[in-house]
Amino acid sequence: MELLDKYLLRKEKTISKKINIDNSLYEKLQEIANKKYDASINKIVNVAILELIRTENINIYVKKENEMSEPHSFLIRESSYTNLEKLREKYGISICRLVNIAINNALNS
Repeated sequence: MELLDKYLLRKEKTISKKINIDNSLYEKLQEIANKKYDASINKIVNVAILELIRTENINIYVKKENEMSEPHSFLIRESSYTNLEKLREKYGISICRLVNIAINNALNS
């Protein structure tokens, strides 16, 4: 159960953050949350963030031409947000972009 504990245990507070997500990524999140996984978009995003923090797999992907981003509210674990801030300092990439990278990595893994 260590795997489930890692991602699903209610062990820490969450904080509400509004993050700009590329529309194409959000549409894919909606699709898999509704059709493939028994998980909310918020949970999928949190798992993607945890995996990005664990691997530091910062792959800058090319956005589609004229890609729009819209703000969405997420409840993110406090420790995850702290670690995203550390990655932001280390790589000079905004937290919004890091979250988009995390989502893109998760959707393409």
